[in-house]
Amino acid sequence: MLKLRCGPGLCVPSTSRCLNTEARTFRRTDGKSHPTPSSRFPAPRSSPGPGPSAPSRSRWSKDPARSHSGDASSPPRHIRRTAAANAPKPSSGNSKSGASPDTRFRSRKYDPSREKSPTMRLLEPHVLSGRLKKLAEQNQLDMAVAMLKNAPLAAQNTPVWNTLIWECMKAKRFKLGYDLFVDMKRRGFSPTTRTFQTMFSGYARIELWASHTKQLENARSLYKAYKRHIEAVKQSDPTSSELSIDPLPAYITVLGNAGQFEEIFVLFYSLEEDGPLAANKFLFTAMFQALSTTRAGLTAAQCSKNATDAKVLWAQVSKASQKSGLEIDAFVVTAAAIALSKGQSSEQQLAFELMREYFGLTTSGEARTQGKLPLTAHGLAAALLLCNNSQRPAECIHFFQQVMKRPQAAGGVDIIDRAHVEEVLKAQQALATPGSAHSSVETLEWMLQQEKRGASALKLRPTVTTYNLVLLACWRATDWNSATKTFNLMTGLHCHDFMDGAVAASPRIDKRPKSQQLLPTAETMSCMLRTALATRNSANMRQCLRIVYYCHQTKELWAQSKHLVPESAKAAKNWSFHVLKLATAVIDSVNFVSAGNAARDDEMKLWNRLRSEAKQLLELDMQKTSVKTAEPAAQEFKPQASDSEKRGRRPLTKYEMAFGG
Repeated sequence: MLKLRCGPGLCVPSTSRCLNTEARTFRRTDGKSHPTPSSRFPAPRSSPGPGPSAPSRSRWSKDPARSHSGDASSPPRHIRRTAAANAPKPSSGNSKSGASPDTRFRSRKYDPSREKSPTMRLLEPHVLSGRLKKLAEQNQLDMAVAMLKNAPLAAQNTPVWNTLIWECMKAKRFKLGYDLFVDMKRRGFSPTTRTFQTMFSGYARIELWASHTKQLENARSLYKAYKRHIEAVKQSDPTSSELSIDPLPAYITVLGNAGQFEEIFVLFYSLEEDGPLAANKFLFTAMFQALSTTRAGLTAAQCSKNATDAKVLWAQVSKASQKSGLEIDAFVVTAAAIALSKGQSSEQQLAFELMREYFGLTTSGEARTQGKLPLTAHGLAAALLLCNNSQRPAECIHFFQQVMKRPQAAGGVDIIDRAHVEEVLKAQQALATPGSAHSSVETLEWMLQQEKRGASALKLRPTVTTYNLVLLACWRATDWNSATKTFNLMTGLHCHDFMDGAVAASPRIDKRPKSQQLLPTAETMSCMLRTALATRNSANMRQCLRIVYYCHQTKELWAQSKHLVPESAKAAKNWSFHVLKLATAVIDSVNFVSAGNAARDDEMKLWNRLRSEAKQLLELDMQKTSVKTAEPAAQEFKPQASDSEKRGRRPLTKYEMAFGG
């Protein structure tokens, strides 16, 4: 028989499961049901009729304040939790003021009002750009690319992509930079005018476009994309700052380095005549510089044509200056003068007029005038180069003397640097007058005096190239005394200690800072020996041979320039040329001295040894030359291996190499 627990108005079984209070019946063993006695289970509802009736009571109340845990009339636990969650929060969060803590938390001492909500700082674009720059400085461009591609989308924008593209261009990773440009557009970031300027500025760093033909095609496609971008901006916002030709000067530099001069003028004539898309001073400067470039391996005819085009372009500059008020600054004039200096006499005469009109540099037969612009270092370099290119070295020296007498405000002595002095030395060398060597030495001494004053020490400090130019002037003028003086200023060695009758066992050397005491090179000694040979004086040759042997003993002349590793093919060719010149001069000098029978026997032994080394060097050079000339013929008749033979070929082992297999 089922046992029940009876309460007021409620029947609960022992298993805590509620029974239906409406049907209170018992099941007997005989199968008949009988009503529950009213004495033990009173009816929950009041019966109608006269007399008092028992008050009715609900099972549980929805009000949490009236419900108590443990009471049979309390609601279920999930109801109580729901009511507590929906209860209003206490007005004061300070638990010390007597307010009860929030019952949603397990601990009664926990006060959520004291807890600070954690704020997570999102990655900002400028922070991401700084990280990309730091990785690029550490030569980790691939890691920087991976960081950018995996960065949150909110931290990426077009300037961030521009930053990484520029870092790739600086590292000469041109293909990677273009791939980033394409990937940027695929990810939904539209390129801006600054993006195209970044790309073209990076491509302008390429000097030899013969090995970057694919990148030249990419540059052309970028220019087409730039034009589409400008057209889209003009339709959407005609007053936008994106309407600019700032990327075009760098693109013109690219075309000039690649030798595509016709495309430059096609671009120029496609520009607008006025407005933000009209040609400005930066674009004209880039065009003049492209026409005067020497990186494309131009011929003399092409240089003359470029000078003619520069003359036409200057007419456009003058027209734009009068019509739209184009500003003509020193950079435009300098670039135009350099481009015009490589042409014929008419173009060169226009360049001289520009020097007189804008910088006030007049030739020897003209009256002095005031220029429109103050003379700059670049302007002086263009003027001196113009004189040498036009084969007027006297005007070069005249311009230099004018600048030395000028006040500082108009461009005086302070703008002169070593490159200017070297142009003057080239002019003095081209004059080849009897006093040109002495003038070159005086110019060199003036440089050393200016260096001691400290005003422009670094700019005017002579280098090995400067001393070699002075020695070349001495050789052309056949001035041995000036050559020995120049050698003393360069190395600190006293040439008097190598003369006949005054030979010192240990020659004197002036104590100078290392920056002012240079080692002679093969070109230096070659100029010294050729100058002594030009005098046809045996005493001068013996003195020079002693100097050469001393320098060769101190530092081997044939291998001295090995630590100066030539960075280009032109530099390597120049170095080998002067080494061969030195070897030839040594052989001729020793032969001339030995024919006179005036040298001592011990010295002749040393000089003969030096002559034998020079002969070996010449023979080795002849062998290399013969091999280079024979290589093309050998390659022409060399049978080509088939693809199957190439696949089956394996490298030889050291054992097989020993047998010449």
